[in-house]
Amino acid sequence: MINPLIAIVGPTASGKTALATALALEFGGELVSADSKQVYRGMDIGTAKELDLPVAQHLVDWKNPGEKVTVAQYQAEAYACIDDLHQKKILPILVGGSGLYAESVTLGYEFSGKGEKVAKPRYRVLEMGIAWEREALKKRAVERTETWLKQGLLAEIEGLLAAGVSAEWLETCGMEYRYFTQYLRGEVSYEAALALTNTAINQFIKRQYTWFRRHPNLVWVKSEEEARQLVRDFLAST
Repeated sequence: MINPLIAIVGPTASGKTALATALALEFGGELVSADSKQVYRGMDIGTAKELDLPVAQHLVDWKNPGEKVTVAQYQAEAYACIDDLHQKKILPILVGGSGLYAESVTLGYEFSGKGEKVAKPRYRVLEMGIAWEREALKKRAVERTETWLKQGLLAEIEGLLAAGVSAEWLETCGMEYRYFTQYLRGEVSYEAALALTNTAINQFIKRQYTWFRRHPNLVWVKSEEEARQLVRDFLAST
């Protein structure tokens, strides 16, 4: 019988980790990150890490900033982690918004080495996303940026730069780091960095929705209870 996997995917700021944690607590699960930036140590605020969760999470903080991680490398780590959880009778819950990372596991891509990939599912997957009205999610993302700044995002970036992480590499790590790194280097004003960040995040959300709409089996849920019932039904039919 094919082992089950719950996947909580979708746009940034939609509450994926909170939902995944609630499901893990109820169904005896642990989280497996599918976030391409949470793999890096010391990059906590700008990647929205939640390090004090009441459940275990995996594939967070396993690389140093600047190190390269390919999708195939991530997939291998995720497979090993998920298979180990299955061996321990723990329900794996994949959670994250990095579309190709998540897809490499949920669809089971086999990589040819020539950039080609063939889907060969390894698990029986229930894939869910959290439904949001677009403007409400945009507002939530803007508020999250403000929270990050209060929590010390600028100090985090300064610390990374002081530790020898290149500004050029940080600027490739998404809008959460790109424009505030430019601000700290004196290239843009604080106001411009804030505006550019929020605009870029909104554009990123649109791209994420476009990406995940290609998943015909993805179920968009409106409440935690709806998600719980879907998991109950899914596990009962496993």
